[in-house]
Amino acid sequence: MGRRALYLAQMMRNEHRPPGRLAAGQERRLRAVVRHASQRVLFYRRLYADHGLDTGNFSGLKDLTSLPIIDKQLLRAAGSSAESLDAAPARVTIRTSGSSGTPFEFRIDRDYDAWRKAQYLRPYLTNGRRMTDLVLRLTASPRASLPWFTTLGLLRETHMSCAADPAEVVERWQRQAPDALQGYPSSLRALAHHCLERGISLHPAPRRVFTDSELLTPDTRWLLQRAFGAPVIDVYGTYETDNIAYQCERGGGYHVALDCVVLEVVRNGWPVPPGDAGELVVTVLQNWTTPLVRYNLNDIVALDTSPCPCGRTFPLLRVIEGRASDQIQLPDGSERSALGLLVHLKELVRFLNEYQVVQTSIGGFEVRVVPSAVFDADTPRRIEQIVLADLPGSHVRVVTVPAIARAPSGKFQAFLALARDP
Repeated sequence: MGRRALYLAQMMRNEHRPPGRLAAGQERRLRAVVRHASQRVLFYRRLYADHGLDTGNFSGLKDLTSLPIIDKQLLRAAGSSAESLDAAPARVTIRTSGSSGTPFEFRIDRDYDAWRKAQYLRPYLTNGRRMTDLVLRLTASPRASLPWFTTLGLLRETHMSCAADPAEVVERWQRQAPDALQGYPSSLRALAHHCLERGISLHPAPRRVFTDSELLTPDTRWLLQRAFGAPVIDVYGTYETDNIAYQCERGGGYHVALDCVVLEVVRNGWPVPPGDAGELVVTVLQNWTTPLVRYNLNDIVALDTSPCPCGRTFPLLRVIEGRASDQIQLPDGSERSALGLLVHLKELVRFLNEYQVVQTSIGGFEVRVVPSAVFDADTPRRIEQIVLADLPGSHVRVVTVPAIARAPSGKFQAFLALARDP
């Protein structure tokens, strides 16, 4: 707890440090982690040798594109060779959720574990969560026991399954009177529908609503704000990197934690200009045991050069559109994000407890819907019209279902892409 508290205090100050000072610190850490990876990690040593690279003269960000991009498959195949030769004996194992269909396990040292935990907490504590708040958190892996410091009234959380019946969530809320609500967008959406349809209000009202782990669509954000009457703040992170970008109450962009990571936005392996969409590639600046250097997260994002009115000096990600593998395949062979289609479905939010768009073929789509209490006979036709307006000439089938299955991780996917040929 001691190191975590020190790291957290440092990270919270970093949000408002001068950009030049932040950039200098990022460059220094980047040079150190690349030097360490190339010298002490067999996987990187071999990888760079295979590409004819000499990292002895690596100078920082301007040389970063000379290094190859890696991914989860490469690291899984590397096994223990992806770990540092001088890694500390005491290590912590991190396991990804497997929501992409490819689970991944790696190890970190105790110091980086403390850093990650501080990195996790920062977006919440700098966006209105107080150290003494009680948070009701809907998660795929509820904890049976909580850390010792919760007995002192600090960083208190009560956990429930993300698949819990909304009526049980309401009962728990009314009984424990938490201060903030946190969970997957799909789980909070089900809770919001339950409350709105029955005229129920959470009492006391949450002061903040935090979402994470899934794509937060505009219709879900609107629904949560309407149901709970609190600011909705989305946090972006992965098991490999922890929380690396997060919203604030003032804007729609995501503040990049550049004291923890270097982010690149690339297309076909090359950086794209700010504002253009591309795949998110991350270099983690503190993980010495299993370094991640130019690690492709396969999420589609765009950078924004405009400052946020909140005053944070961290740069912004303008949009997060989901995974690169979750793109609509078009008849001409190109691809596009599904987010535009999901945005257009916002006008039907009252009629649908949940929905999932599935691309079944080139030009073919199935929309699975869990009807709300006001779903009517005209709703399927309106769904078809929205899809056809966004994707002219498509074949659309609307299917009502009692529930929509989650991924093994417990996460919800609003769009399922057409399977790619192996």
